[in-house]
Amino acid sequence: MTLRVLTFLCLAALAGCSADNVNSPLEFFPGSQATSWADCGKFGNGGNVVQVCAALVNQPGTMTPASYSISFYLPSPMEVRIAVYDAHGAMMKVLLASNEPATIGQFRQPPIEWDLTGPQGQRVPSGNYRVYMRAGDAFLSSSDVAIP
Repeated sequence: MTLRVLTFLCLAALAGCSADNVNSPLEFFPGSQATSWADCGKFGNGGNVVQVCAALVNQPGTMTPASYSISFYLPSPMEVRIAVYDAHGAMMKVLLASNEPATIGQFRQPPIEWDLTGPQGQRVPSGNYRVYMRAGDAFLSSSDVAIP
């Protein structure tokens, strides 16, 4: 019995899954289409659709990115999950997993910040990452982020 449990755990670890499927982008965010959240000019008077925009924020006085700042608008209260994955689909970090109230104003304050660190708190290496956002049952989006 112990050997079967150990074998299952090893296979699960190799597959990169977890009990709540948080390590699998296809399970955690099924059907998500890659998009860019760089167009922050789309925020207007709100409306009845979820809106999201994001940008790399540089360290003061440098061209070195310090964080990835994510702003969003919710027309009504809903569960929001935002997570970062590397180019191989391995989860780097869950940035937000909570029930959020409807947004008051142009977008949520404060924005969600990814400090460009991985699961152990170390800075991630240069490369391509994908940030996924799910809001409620109807909104699913992702944005590619290139970290120099």
